[in-house]
Amino acid sequence: MASIRLKYSVQVVYHLHNFHHLHLFSTKSPNLPFTNYLVNNLGFSHQQALSTSTKLPSKNTNYFKSSDNADSVVHFLKQHGFDDTHIKKVVSSHPAILASNVDQTLKPKFKLLQDHGFSGSDLVSIISSSPLFVKMHMDHIIHDLRAILGSNENLIKVFRKTHVFMGTSGLVNLNSNIAVLTNKYGVDIQVIRNSVLKHPQSYLRNTQFFQNVLVRVEEELGIPRNSGMFFYGVDLLCTFSKKTIDSKCQLLKSFGWTKYDVSELMRRQPNALLLSEENIRKKLDFLMTELGYKPEYLATRSVLLGYSMEKRLAPRHRVLLVLKEKGLLLDYNFYSAAKKSEKQFLKIFIEPFKEDAPGLLELYQSNKGCSNIDIIPR
Repeated sequence: MASIRLKYSVQVVYHLHNFHHLHLFSTKSPNLPFTNYLVNNLGFSHQQALSTSTKLPSKNTNYFKSSDNADSVVHFLKQHGFDDTHIKKVVSSHPAILASNVDQTLKPKFKLLQDHGFSGSDLVSIISSSPLFVKMHMDHIIHDLRAILGSNENLIKVFRKTHVFMGTSGLVNLNSNIAVLTNKYGVDIQVIRNSVLKHPQSYLRNTQFFQNVLVRVEEELGIPRNSGMFFYGVDLLCTFSKKTIDSKCQLLKSFGWTKYDVSELMRRQPNALLLSEENIRKKLDFLMTELGYKPEYLATRSVLLGYSMEKRLAPRHRVLLVLKEKGLLLDYNFYSAAKKSEKQFLKIFIEPFKEDAPGLLELYQSNKGCSNIDIIPR
């Protein structure tokens, strides 16, 4: 039975692969009646409407002769809780949905999802994230994915993060890659689920590639399979090419990091290299230039590079500086303060100083989202 289901899933994915290629070879000439409908009825800008129109499958470029069918699709979606923003998102991603037959296509697909326990906001979330559901025979695929991920809630989380299931052999790869982890590496399924929920794209890669990544994480990054950082290493190597990772390592070295320092960072905090080069440079400027930390210090306290600059590092630094300038804090360990939970930081560095430093909480909260550390209110 499982083999039949897998074969069926492969057939569906093959069909979607062909559909994806049909999608890619869309005409570049906009369908003017369709474009006008998007502008006049769905609130698209003229440029957005033109861009969306070119995504129509070539065989359907002349289908939009009347707005009646599109109106019925929009009405159906609104009946199921879609607001204007949801509808615009769906149509932008999959404009051919406006040509769908409500009775023959949309109603059966929505009923299928409802039969699987999805309704209300969950239903809206799935279709908004993955509009190609309306083109698919999803019964067995949903069954298999739920068996892997454990619940409908987890299924929705994954669909919100990736569309790859909809256009590739992702389901087949996911099954195979999980089997490698459970059978060859002895990883508990719950640990795997947690990792899939964070970075589902990594598990959709070709299984041979995925197996090579598992080996490289241990051999090249020096992260053992029983380490909590192991799957962050997997995400790093699945996400970026060796050239891109080397470029980020060179950026670190431009700040004085040695090869050993870089190796320590990758072993202790590989997710730090998941950041963009701009983000890495910004944090290095702050931690090394502003705070004066040395590479060897940061390499062994690499969690600092993983924290958000805007939401944690910069605003907490401002608070500590204000307290020190007012003589309320003689000295402090920024690393220790940065590691505190939000609740702990407020309890230790905000609440005791409400009277002596009025407005400190407001300063802290207002500076979240602002990374300009040079402007510190006196």
